[in-house]
Amino acid sequence: MDNISKKIRKHLRIVKTYEGVDSNTNLSKKSGIPTKNLIRLNANENPYGTISEVKNSLQGIALHEYPDPEQKTIRKAISEYVNLPDNLIIAGAGGDEIIDLILRLFINEKDEVIDCIPTFGMYNFAAKLSNSSIVSIPRNNNWELDIKKIISKITDKTKVIFIASPNNPTGNLAQEDQIIDLLETGIIVCLDETYFEFSNFSFLHLLSKYNNLIIIRSFSKWAGIAGLRVGYAISSEIITKHLMDIKQPYNINVAAENAVIQTLNYKDKLFENVKKLMDEKIRLEEHIKGCQNITSFPSQANFILCKFSGFSSEKIYDIFAAEGIFTRKFDQKMLENCIRISAGTPEQTDKVISVINKIEKSNYI
Repeated sequence: MDNISKKIRKHLRIVKTYEGVDSNTNLSKKSGIPTKNLIRLNANENPYGTISEVKNSLQGIALHEYPDPEQKTIRKAISEYVNLPDNLIIAGAGGDEIIDLILRLFINEKDEVIDCIPTFGMYNFAAKLSNSSIVSIPRNNNWELDIKKIISKITDKTKVIFIASPNNPTGNLAQEDQIIDLLETGIIVCLDETYFEFSNFSFLHLLSKYNNLIIIRSFSKWAGIAGLRVGYAISSEIITKHLMDIKQPYNINVAAENAVIQTLNYKDKLFENVKKLMDEKIRLEEHIKGCQNITSFPSQANFILCKFSGFSSEKIYDIFAAEGIFTRKFDQKMLENCIRISAGTPEQTDKVISVINKIEKSNYI
């Protein structure tokens, strides 16, 4: 081992890089398909992007000034959106920063974090960065939570439980009685509601009773500003205060702050695009119902997890990629025949259906 590696913290020497989605430049280079012809259905982004009112508002921003470290304006705007006091809200550079802050706040070395696989990989990644042990509880065959198993795995070292609802990549919602059972343990329960605007279902009402509940949300998906990286957490006053204490002082840049405020000013226009995406998701689900070798799992989000008989996740990914359509593949055993397809525009859905029809006719064998 070289001298520099010896100086690196032991648990960070072996951390595996988080595999995010490729940039368009990389996708084009790998596939040989021009950037303009790529169809990105691999990150649950909003293909419509943001609206002109948000784009135009970015002109004339005072880029030479630091943003407000207390986040007063953005927290007030979010508080009006969720109808809760702003002292219960903190904004972060995407939901990823919120997850990192939560673990910084609650985790000591060798503590335990629980997630329920398959699920969003950032929980596992952030836990490893915090030098905690990740305890992953498999979901059942319908991707529902195994609450008895989760509770049986709680020890005095368990500090945080992460639950996504709708869950990524399966798309299903958690059940309220299940969440209450977890909250009653007294462990910090982080409910990731990144896809709330698509599902229109939330556990926000439980905050008034449980001060160990943290709800995470995002502007990346529904609002079409993933590139500006803004998420937020809603929790008890004491948790929010401590999260504010430990965050980087200028974590929300001025462009992102402005975009969020204008997004909420014109949210009804953006909700029109949310409806369009959900309509396309339903159209794709309905088409798959008529397929012999492909099944999809019920989803309350802007994506569908699809299982292909006789094909590996890698093979299916390659088939779609050859047509310029990029989906999300997985290396987990339980998802070995699955890919996740994000909802797209009507034209993108047409192309996805075309590829599915070819697969059904075994044109790719």
